[in-house]
Amino acid sequence: MKQLIFVTVLIQFVTACSTVQVVNEYMPWYSGNQVESVGLKVNTGSAMKYAVSVDIIFAYDENLVTLLTSTSSDQWFKEKQGYIASYGVNMDVIQRQIVPGYSELLNQFSERSDLAKGVFAFAFYPNNPNAKAVLTEVATPWLVFDEAQMTMVSSAPGGSTGDK
Repeated sequence: MKQLIFVTVLIQFVTACSTVQVVNEYMPWYSGNQVESVGLKVNTGSAMKYAVSVDIIFAYDENLVTLLTSTSSDQWFKEKQGYIASYGVNMDVIQRQIVPGYSELLNQFSERSDLAKGVFAFAFYPNNPNAKAVLTEVATPWLVFDEAQMTMVSSAPGGSTGDK
């Protein structure tokens, strides 16, 4: 009988951690957002003669997350004012313009940023107007731009960690 009780308690103890995680995922306070910083870099060798516009959105509402998941970068920039008017209290938007040869590490977000249910980056530049990245599950994403594309990497490219 003692062995049965011991085994039962052991099973409950072992499964408690995973059960708490599953329960947390359905609670309103759960975000799943892992973002600690976001780096932006436009390669030095780039032949671009213009800045890259980047908007990083911290979304706090499930409906907004669903909407942004299906939104293209081109659509975001065309309808940004409408999104902000409709969902402004449910999002924080960080806007940056990065020129070739420069980088920036963003790590100062709003106090509620860790509660965001989704984190998105939209970039607009003439040769690739539909660059979008979902940053939600990456702790330290870097968005690297050249004249043809945006690439997301999980750590600082070439050891760069700040402004040039």
